[in-house]
Amino acid sequence: MNNRYAMGMAALSLCLGAAVAQAQYYAYLPEGAGPTFRLGLGPSFFQDGKLTQFSGSGIPTTGPVPSTVDYDTGLAFDAALGWAFNQYVALDFETGFIGAEINNVPGYSSDDTRMYNVPFMVNATLSYPIPHTNIIPYLGAGVGGADVIFDTDNFAQNSSGIVVSGSENDVVFAGQLFAGVRFRLTRHLAFDLGYKYFATDRPTFSYPEFGGGPNLDVGFRGARTHSALFGLTFDF
Repeated sequence: MNNRYAMGMAALSLCLGAAVAQAQYYAYLPEGAGPTFRLGLGPSFFQDGKLTQFSGSGIPTTGPVPSTVDYDTGLAFDAALGWAFNQYVALDFETGFIGAEINNVPGYSSDDTRMYNVPFMVNATLSYPIPHTNIIPYLGAGVGGADVIFDTDNFAQNSSGIVVSGSENDVVFAGQLFAGVRFRLTRHLAFDLGYKYFATDRPTFSYPEFGGGPNLDVGFRGARTHSALFGLTFDF
């Protein structure tokens, strides 16, 4: 009985010690410092793009290139894990996707053709909690890359009848700017309403040409997107 009592007291002491140590650790951190996690989702509007290349290796480009690319309204999703140094400055790593279906490319026909961007970004965010309110305006910037995916059932040049189909990808440089407002719901949870401008370098997708010829390269001007994001931020 005494041994069980002693073991119970020892376990309780360890738990209390860990809790006290954690409390002391957070007591030394600046106000607002600690890990953060956020999620965002909303519509994305792609600026008109350009088809810059549609040619085989060593084969002159034929047909209407460059040609304007018109996108439907797309969807953006992001998730980020980071660290707030205080209530004003934070860094995080973000990924997610920004994608849309291609609506029209003059001189080409497309069937179920989409462009997806999967970013991997490092962001710096500046926030300013308005005193005596639950409102926190913020702005920031990010830099990194994006895995750009071109996925089509059929994308054909009308003048030549050349068709590409399937999914190909290219990794390119990417950057973004963002701003918005957080509304703190509880001590550890806030609702976000934000805007994000996202841009990439030019991706090129290489498709095997039918008949065993040289690969066909399909190139686009980099994405330029404007997204309205609704999300949640968790502070730990």
